[in-house]
Amino acid sequence: MTRTFPNTVICDVPVLLNQSEAHAIAFDELKPLQAGLPHPNPTKSFWTHGEPGCNPLASEGSDSPIPDQVDVCIIGSGLTGVSCAYHLARMIENGATSSMKVVILEARDFCRNGGHLVAKSFDRMHSLTEKYGAEEAAKSPAIEAHTVSEILKIVKENGWESAVDLVKCRRIDLIFDASELAGIERDIAAAKSAKVDGVEDVEFLTTEQAEKEYHTKYPAYRQPGNNLWPLKLATKLFQRARGTTANSGFIQSLLSTVFSNQGPPVIDLALHTHTPVECVRQSGRGDRAYDVETTRGTIRADYVVHATNAYVSHLLPQFSGPKNGVVPTRGQVIGTRSRLPRGELWNDNFVANEGYEYWFPRPCPSSELPLIILGGGRESARSESNVTDDSVVNETVGKTLRGFLPAVYPKAFSKDTQPEFEWTGIMGLTKTGDPIVGLVSTSESRPSGEYVSVGYSGHGMPRTFACAEAVAQMIVAKRNGKTWERPPWLPVWFLTEQTKASL
Repeated sequence: MTRTFPNTVICDVPVLLNQSEAHAIAFDELKPLQAGLPHPNPTKSFWTHGEPGCNPLASEGSDSPIPDQVDVCIIGSGLTGVSCAYHLARMIENGATSSMKVVILEARDFCRNGGHLVAKSFDRMHSLTEKYGAEEAAKSPAIEAHTVSEILKIVKENGWESAVDLVKCRRIDLIFDASELAGIERDIAAAKSAKVDGVEDVEFLTTEQAEKEYHTKYPAYRQPGNNLWPLKLATKLFQRARGTTANSGFIQSLLSTVFSNQGPPVIDLALHTHTPVECVRQSGRGDRAYDVETTRGTIRADYVVHATNAYVSHLLPQFSGPKNGVVPTRGQVIGTRSRLPRGELWNDNFVANEGYEYWFPRPCPSSELPLIILGGGRESARSESNVTDDSVVNETVGKTLRGFLPAVYPKAFSKDTQPEFEWTGIMGLTKTGDPIVGLVSTSESRPSGEYVSVGYSGHGMPRTFACAEAVAQMIVAKRNGKTWERPPWLPVWFLTEQTKASL
């Protein structure tokens, strides 16, 4: 059935609506900017400073010697880089390839990811179907479903639910106007036509239902979702990968760090934070393909993975600019309290305004006032594109964020409440809104063992793990002298031109 937006609902949220088309035009007009290194003193994120000891790997390896040579050098310690190391460890353990030495290099503290873990079953399906056909378009929700299901499986198999603050909840798409409702209706219809898994679980909430369940006057769509602490997940994945041994199962691998008689590690994995990479070049020596030059010395490597997202053009200038590259764009987030206890509020994840705003509560007892993580508001600023400085916040965006929740939920939030946290982070946006994954170059002047997985466009949580898996598979295939085969869940348009040419 076709739904219409109720004419009794007047949108009074303090954000500009329906900005995606205008932003796409402005994006195309941006001048290419080669990113520098990340700012050494970023704002303090809730995810990195929200509780004591939440980042035990923050300065890991920052004062220990870096290796002279490795098999694989991963640049970036976010979820992409850590997931790549994790997948390599799994493939080694499963006998897909031989032991290897791997290093992860990070310019700042370990891992600065944030966000929530939801597989979107219908997002952009109408436009993707028109461009790629239904079968290929369905791979967009498929990669998210694969990521979410695999992460949940790993967390539950290892008993990490409490350690990573896993919360099973739902994702709510609040609808602010008729145009957005019509767009979502088209996307859901396209997803159903393509038989996308999970789209049948999407339910519509009337204004009356939304008021009763969520204290808001706006209609919505609802589907299953999850939430966790991304940094804690990255920490667990790294520790699990580093603890893998030849004679122990992966679930028992941490025991190898205690009992040396279980055999040598099948992956020699090291992390060196505060080790910025200044250049990657073809090695002049024959024993390794690349020289990775850092502020602390040079590492020789056979394979290099650029897991640097918004900063990819620092080392690979061909990824500068909007046409075929990654545009660094500053996002802003606050952590603010509800004036209703959690038992009277909600426990779900929310997005609205074409995804420009998102918010969700942190877990707490039902009698306590929950901390709400709210991101967005950048459409109210003149431009946060081509910005790499996350050491400051934008006052205009901050004002928008402070007024947003009280406007959407007048009963639950007060305009007088000041945020307990406020920070910025740099997203990597692409023209397609999707990541760039695969081989960097096949030219004679540069070896063919350099890979990227970048450009998540503010939607990394349900995609980084799977994109990193694809890159790890590419490395193992090349190492074994075999042809890499594209997984059934990986959209072809994510791939670099060099990777598509090799299929």
